[in-house]
Amino acid sequence: MRNDRDSIRAAARNPLVVGYYGMENVGDNAFCVVLDWALSAYWGSEQPIFAAPPIVDLPADRTRIDPRWYEGEHGLKNRVGSLLSRASLMREASMVLFGGGSVFREMGPLSEKRMYSLFTRAAGRPMAAVGVSIGPFLDPASQKRLTEVIKTMDYIAVRDQASVDVLRQAGFGGQLVAAGDLAGLLPEALGEQLPPVARPSYGVRPRLGVTLLGVDYESAGREAQLREDVLIEGIRDFVQKEAVDVTVFVFNTHPVHGDVRVSERLRAAVEGLCDVRVVTAADGVRATWQAMKECHLGLHMRLHGAIFSYVAGVPFALVPYQPKCDHLLDELGQPAGLRLGRVPDHPDAVVGALAAILDTNQMPALDREEFAHRARINFTAAPWAVRG
Repeated sequence: MRNDRDSIRAAARNPLVVGYYGMENVGDNAFCVVLDWALSAYWGSEQPIFAAPPIVDLPADRTRIDPRWYEGEHGLKNRVGSLLSRASLMREASMVLFGGGSVFREMGPLSEKRMYSLFTRAAGRPMAAVGVSIGPFLDPASQKRLTEVIKTMDYIAVRDQASVDVLRQAGFGGQLVAAGDLAGLLPEALGEQLPPVARPSYGVRPRLGVTLLGVDYESAGREAQLREDVLIEGIRDFVQKEAVDVTVFVFNTHPVHGDVRVSERLRAAVEGLCDVRVVTAADGVRATWQAMKECHLGLHMRLHGAIFSYVAGVPFALVPYQPKCDHLLDELGQPAGLRLGRVPDHPDAVVGALAAILDTNQMPALDREEFAHRARINFTAAPWAVRG
């Protein structure tokens, strides 16, 4: 008869990893890259299965969802096809693991989360989450549905204190761990050390890395347009005043939810004023990381644009379009002088923040090693962690 330790090891052998994948987003793809490495390194997993279409940076046998279910509008046919694919993957999964991101904000009546919950309970297999945020819930119905699912989970490691508070208020009875964002382990997952803090060499033009947000579903159209105009004008003014080059990072290339349009608008605005490079999600996580390390300062709307900057040792400013952005800045100890408002009111505010970064080279107060340690806790604190 197998002992408890054997059962624990078996549960971690072939996890089905689920999340907000398949949306052509570098941040979500980075979760997959980290998880593919970390599940083997920390849990001894043999063959993680990702409920995702093919990803540039992962072996072909890791991603098992047909990309056709992500093509065009996400209508009923694609949704049913995706759900059936996920259901078939559960038969070979030793557990279900939510891997990274804001996956617990919204839940409709036909969500796959209910399917995962029913399956794991019926099959006696664990359901867990690492590196996730809980809330803020989109509406009361989502909150009720999500709370029902969350209460069936065995282990949740969250990336921010706000999520800890939400879970305690919800009466979560499983193992709750305060950890960190999975992207803190990206250098290790890519076989690298933390790079030194970026400082341009004498005679080298500094490079500004920028991520913009193509669609903000939580802002009125007029507010979002004003913010876009101010950011692009501010970056253009800064480039005209300083000898700075620009890399435009298109973190999300999805045709509906992505950043292609606004990123092209920025590229055109600074074209001819400096050297402009464009790196997109189609280039992959590794290429994006490499390009980020070549920057010396950053201005970001994408949360993981800021996290990539921070982990790469690149001082940055983040426009906090959602509460999760403020939570990150609070956690990191972002210097007050480098914090921008949710909607910068004038291009001069953007120029001032970027000039302050260039002048002071200030990084957040939290050591990057500590950030990586918190990311590691997602795995080392779990009951499936390989110990001795």
